[in-house]
Amino acid sequence: MIKRQQIAFLALLGWVGLSGCVTQEFVAGSDEIIQERVINKKEAALARLKLALEYLKTGNTAQAQLNLERAEKLDDSVDGIYSSYAYYYQTVGETALADKAYLQALEDFPDNFNTRNNYGAFLCDNRRYEEAEKQFVLAIESPLNTQTANSYENAGLCALRDQKWQRAKTHLSAVLRYESIRARSILGLAKANLELGLLNDAAQQLRNYRRIYSQTSESLWLAIQIEQQRGSVDIAKQLARVLIQKYPNSAATKAYFSKEF
Repeated sequence: MIKRQQIAFLALLGWVGLSGCVTQEFVAGSDEIIQERVINKKEAALARLKLALEYLKTGNTAQAQLNLERAEKLDDSVDGIYSSYAYYYQTVGETALADKAYLQALEDFPDNFNTRNNYGAFLCDNRRYEEAEKQFVLAIESPLNTQTANSYENAGLCALRDQKWQRAKTHLSAVLRYESIRARSILGLAKANLELGLLNDAAQQLRNYRRIYSQTSESLWLAIQIEQQRGSVDIAKQLARVLIQKYPNSAATKAYFSKEF
């Protein structure tokens, strides 16, 4: 599963930490100064967005909806209103409304690479793989994208789910050119190479992984499959014993038994 929506939306919180008010000083009909509190609608809308996203993070969808509605009433031209609605609708399981909100957000702000990342992840979660790929590529190609590695990783992990192994290899290789220690991309590239029959490349990715990270059930399961395909049955069985002993209830162990190696 790809879990990028929350990450991208949490990043949004960094730029909506605003008070929503400014202070002006004047006397009507003269140049004499007094203090008066004036609402800046755009800043107030952004502050409401921040509250909405924080409520979504804690699972309080009712308060999230209330603050989204208030943000929209204050200033519906703010970038983030409809993408936040999309995230809200995803959270409450309203898939069609989420899709509509994403499209509205992208119509209003087509250069927002975060929204494209989130929409791509949404599409991938709903098995609309080719549409997801298009959104990820548009995000990657955006000159404003400051999180290109994230976009490539989303695209690569989605391609794995779609069993498009060469596409996954291309995207995940790109991730590692940006950030060579991304665990999910290293293991994902190993998986893609395994499925493409590039066993030496797959094994090299696992060695790269082990230089940085501890062994996991997923990395063990990949190693078992590589050794099986190499014909190294004894090594595969040794690795399987470690997998079963250390991770008896893992998805990898269940997959091992289902293969009946």
